[in-house]
Amino acid sequence: MPINLRNEQEAAIGPARGVQASMPSGVVVAPAKPTAAMLAAGARAGDVTVEVAWKVYQAMIQQAG
Repeated sequence: MPINLRNEQEAAIGPARGVQASMPSGVVVAPAKPTAAMLAAGARAGDVTVEVAWKVYQAMIQQAG
Protein backbone atom coordinates (compact mmCIF):
# COMPACT_ATOMS: atom_id res chain seq x y z
CA MET A 1 0.00 0.00 0.00
CA PRO A 2 1.57 3.34 -1.02
CA ILE A 3 2.08 6.02 1.60
CA ASN A 4 -0.28 8.95 1.19
CA LEU A 5 1.92 11.90 2.16
CA ARG A 6 -1.05 14.24 2.44
CA ASN A 7 -2.67 11.97 5.06
CA GLU A 8 0.67 11.44 6.82
CA GLN A 9 1.24 15.19 7.04
CA GLU A 10 -2.28 15.84 8.28
CA ALA A 11 -1.94 13.15 10.95
CA ALA A 12 1.34 14.66 12.12
CA ILE A 13 0.49 18.34 11.87
CA GLY A 14 -3.30 18.57 12.05
CA PRO A 15 -3.64 18.38 15.84
CA ALA A 16 -1.02 21.10 16.29
CA ARG A 17 -2.97 23.71 14.32
CA GLY A 18 -4.94 24.90 17.35
CA VAL A 19 -1.81 25.04 19.46
CA GLN A 20 0.05 26.91 16.73
CA ALA A 21 -2.65 29.56 16.60
CA SER A 22 -2.02 30.37 20.26
CA MET A 23 1.78 30.62 19.92
CA PRO A 24 3.59 33.95 19.82
CA SER A 25 4.80 35.21 16.46
CA GLY A 26 8.01 33.50 15.38
CA VAL A 27 7.39 30.32 17.40
CA VAL A 28 6.32 27.17 15.57
CA VAL A 29 4.99 23.81 16.65
CA ALA A 30 6.78 20.85 15.09
CA PRO A 31 5.97 17.16 15.39
CA ALA A 32 8.39 14.99 17.38
CA LYS A 33 8.53 12.65 14.38
CA PRO A 34 8.81 14.46 11.04
CA THR A 35 6.88 13.31 8.00
CA ALA A 36 8.65 11.74 5.05
CA ALA A 37 8.05 14.97 3.12
CA MET A 38 9.69 17.03 5.89
CA LEU A 39 12.74 14.76 5.91
CA ALA A 40 12.99 14.86 2.13
CA ALA A 41 12.80 18.67 2.14
CA GLY A 42 15.49 18.87 4.83
CA ALA A 43 17.71 16.48 2.91
CA ARG A 44 17.36 18.55 -0.26
CA ALA A 45 17.96 21.82 1.55
CA GLY A 46 21.08 20.53 3.27
CA ASP A 47 22.29 18.44 0.34
CA VAL A 48 22.45 15.43 2.68
CA THR A 49 20.81 12.03 2.90
CA VAL A 50 17.41 11.57 4.51
CA GLU A 51 19.16 9.66 7.29
CA VAL A 52 21.36 12.66 8.07
CA ALA A 53 18.33 14.97 7.90
CA TRP A 54 16.58 12.70 10.45
CA LYS A 55 19.58 12.89 12.81
CA VAL A 56 19.68 16.68 12.49
CA TYR A 57 15.93 16.90 13.14
CA GLN A 58 16.24 14.70 16.23
CA ALA A 59 19.08 16.83 17.58
CA MET A 60 17.07 20.02 17.09
CA ILE A 61 13.97 18.60 18.79
CA GLN A 62 16.04 17.27 21.71
CA GLN A 63 17.74 20.65 22.14
CA ALA A 64 14.42 22.50 22.05
CA GLY A 65 12.75 20.16 24.55
